[in-house]
Amino acid sequence: MAGNQTMAWIIDALNGGAGWIFGWLTYPLPTGWLPLIWVSALTGVLMVWIFGRVSDQDAIRKVRDRIRGHLLGVRLYQHDVGTVLRFQGLILRDTFRYMRHSLVPMLVLIAPVLLILAQLNLHYSRAPLRPGEAAVLKVVVQDAAHLRLLDLQVSEGLLIETPPVRIPALKEASWRIRAESAGLQTLTVGLGDRTFEKHVQVGESWQRVSEIRTRSAVLSILYPGEPMLPSSAGIESIEVSHRQASLRLAGWTVHWLVAFLALSIAFGFAFKGPMGVQV
Repeated sequence: MAGNQTMAWIIDALNGGAGWIFGWLTYPLPTGWLPLIWVSALTGVLMVWIFGRVSDQDAIRKVRDRIRGHLLGVRLYQHDVGTVLRFQGLILRDTFRYMRHSLVPMLVLIAPVLLILAQLNLHYSRAPLRPGEAAVLKVVVQDAAHLRLLDLQVSEGLLIETPPVRIPALKEASWRIRAESAGLQTLTVGLGDRTFEKHVQVGESWQRVSEIRTRSAVLSILYPGEPMLPSSAGIESIEVSHRQASLRLAGWTVHWLVAFLALSIAFGFAFKGPMGVQV
């Protein structure tokens, strides 16, 4: 029990710190494309800086130079099949060496990039409920017997439209709720004598939206909008369906992840030369 509480505290602190940094970096910017471009630029520069610090730059430089030399040899001796095959074998060998030198830096980069992606997902993946819009609330419990003990209360800005639909085989119960007024609204799920809150964002403007509150450590890192549920809660997750948010560019809908990856890679390659980093 103490171990689970410690893990929850660490994850909540990590998510809270990442959220504070993200909010501080984007606070002066309007919502939409501008914060995404800014965060992508910072991420690209950060990735290049970390890669340069934890990788063997001399070894990477030598491998890249050898690969360039082998490619030049392929062009010069393109009519000599045996020589071309030998150069291609050397290129393949040095490619694997390059991948080996890049493996550790890429593993180091996973943690900060994952936290950045989680924050971007929180802000760009889902849209708030509009006033008058309906959504489905799904509660998953640890034991199907707990389904009959579930109770739901909502704040004044929400309306419960249906009684719960219980599915024992899936250990879940679902309600249809409707947003009544803008603002940060609250669902209160009761299980026996314990209650657990879930926030619901209602409004027209672009805002951070927490889809799910869960007791899973992995999912709590990927969906950092709210604290982890206690391991002893008896509830696996509380989830509210939201429509997908969309970014528009020249009349086209662009997924935030595609935009982030393209922008961060572009900024990273743009700054690797001035930073003196071999990638």
